[in-house]
Amino acid sequence: MDDTIFRKVPLRDALIASGTVDSESLSKIESEISGSGKTLEQVLLKREILRPEQLEDILVSVIIKRDITEVLLSEGFVTQESLDALRSENSGKIPTKYPQQLIQKGFLSEADYARALAIEHGVEFIDLSEFDIEDELLGLVDVELMQRYNFIPFRKVDNKLVVVVSDPGDIQLLDELEYSTGFDIKIKVATASDIRRLLNLVLETSLDASIVFKDVDQLLDGESESRSEERVEKTARGLRNSQPSSVVGVIDALLYKAIVKRASDIHFEIYEDEVRVKYRIDGVLFKVMTMDATHSNLIISRIKVLANLDIAEKRVPQDGRFSIQFDDRDIDFRVSVLPSIHGETVVLRILDKAAVGLDINLLGFEDEDRHRFERNVRKPYGMILVAGPTGSGKTTTLYSAINMINTPQDKLITIEDPVEFQFDDIVQIAVNEKQGLSFAAGLRSIVRQDPDKIMVGEIRDTETAQIAVNAALTGHLVLSSIHANNVIDSISRLTNMGIDIYQFVSSFNLIVSQRLVRKICNHCKIVDEKAKKHIRSLVEDWDGHEEAEFFIGKGCRYCHRTGYSGRVGIYEVMAMTPSIKRLVLEGASPMIILDQALKEGMQTLRKATWKKVHEGITTIDEMNRVTFED
Repeated sequence: MDDTIFRKVPLRDALIASGTVDSESLSKIESEISGSGKTLEQVLLKREILRPEQLEDILVSVIIKRDITEVLLSEGFVTQESLDALRSENSGKIPTKYPQQLIQKGFLSEADYARALAIEHGVEFIDLSEFDIEDELLGLVDVELMQRYNFIPFRKVDNKLVVVVSDPGDIQLLDELEYSTGFDIKIKVATASDIRRLLNLVLETSLDASIVFKDVDQLLDGESESRSEERVEKTARGLRNSQPSSVVGVIDALLYKAIVKRASDIHFEIYEDEVRVKYRIDGVLFKVMTMDATHSNLIISRIKVLANLDIAEKRVPQDGRFSIQFDDRDIDFRVSVLPSIHGETVVLRILDKAAVGLDINLLGFEDEDRHRFERNVRKPYGMILVAGPTGSGKTTTLYSAINMINTPQDKLITIEDPVEFQFDDIVQIAVNEKQGLSFAAGLRSIVRQDPDKIMVGEIRDTETAQIAVNAALTGHLVLSSIHANNVIDSISRLTNMGIDIYQFVSSFNLIVSQRLVRKICNHCKIVDEKAKKHIRSLVEDWDGHEEAEFFIGKGCRYCHRTGYSGRVGIYEVMAMTPSIKRLVLEGASPMIILDQALKEGMQTLRKATWKKVHEGITTIDEMNRVTFED
């Protein structure tokens, strides 16, 4: 350490002053090591008179700090001229909080001031630009305390908690931390703005809701089910301002956080001892909090109230929905309540209309597939079918198609369950099974409304399939979806529903199968050094890929440590060409039909995903998760 900044007192005096070793014992040790080359510190540690951490504290204590002005000048952080100028502006005196004035005038950087504070107090300065906080550390300290004093936990070692502060001289903070956490507190110093930025980022991006609801079980103790019937303003302001001090506040805050995190579903799973709350983000479930099972009735009752369901009925499944206004947009929640052996389990599907992307160029189609899709969708009549499992993006693809072909000259009617996105100039109908408005019943009425183009949200049964095919055969363009694994399986599904094979080949223009794969997080994207060792076994045509780089996400706070952020579609697109229709009419096997489609330019889901891997959009692991070898 620079002696122009620090003065030291003898270690001997510091040891005696601390009461660690008396003067007589020290004199005896010093006489023993005289001329041996050993230091006093070495002997004290070897004989276990001192523990390493005790010695560290004493060594720090022997440093007598100069004041902040001496440090700033000695380190060259400010000039004497700057201080003189400041003095002249303040009647010959330097203000008490003059460093802040120097920062405002540009004479001193915030980082240099933090470095000077660290030197003054004999602690380490740390740059937080590349630092991240583990969620486990956040659970050790109250969030309100962190925000009030602007500090963050840095590391925990045994019974020591290291925190990063902007003011190392704040004795009140250190005392309060030691009292509230029970840890010995050690400090490091960073700039106030860096700490504030990182703290805000952590609280915004963390999926661990227990950081916000640290004592949720204690909060809910004593609550009654009648409390859950309290009505709350269903707006973004209402959600943001809700305090997690009751069942109402807990649910509202969970809804708000789910919307911010782009979750598609919220799961409330009831087990024997606990309630687990999970979000589904990018197709994957994340546990966000747990609470005692004794509070399950409170939670479920509150959700039932929002969805206008029967609170007293706990023996049969119930479905409902509710909506909120959030940042000037509508957010719909579909609610499914299902009795289980430990109580009612609930899933909320979040339908954010603003999150539906309608630009077909952004869905993930390869250029050739997109052109094939657009050509067939723009035909005046016939049927377009999109296949895939639940949550594979079928509705988004259909919406993008009708957005592309919608014109004032044509009448376009949709029937959906539910209506996930509202168009200004399209007639949209929501299925209502309780009132007798099914897909089949609605579609039967739609064809009498003189439509040019029809979208049927899903073909679920024979009646709906037959009406849709007949509509396509009578001059309408019909777009719909079906649950099937791929384009070939879609043909089998429809024929198994009883659709006449001649009607099928006459009505269908195009079949699309799709999935969603997770995209590599751009914040933590790195080269996958191990990929090439395994890629040869996954790719038949390796030629030309020797120099290719493959990527993964190492995991960061932005992507919840998964390495992925967002999803993109992968597609196989089969046009019903004359040769394909002929094979279907001849009753050819699925493999023969597939071979012909591949010859005509169709690519399988596996091949489409491999291209996304090669382009650095997704990973080999994701390709193997979503698809299998052809």
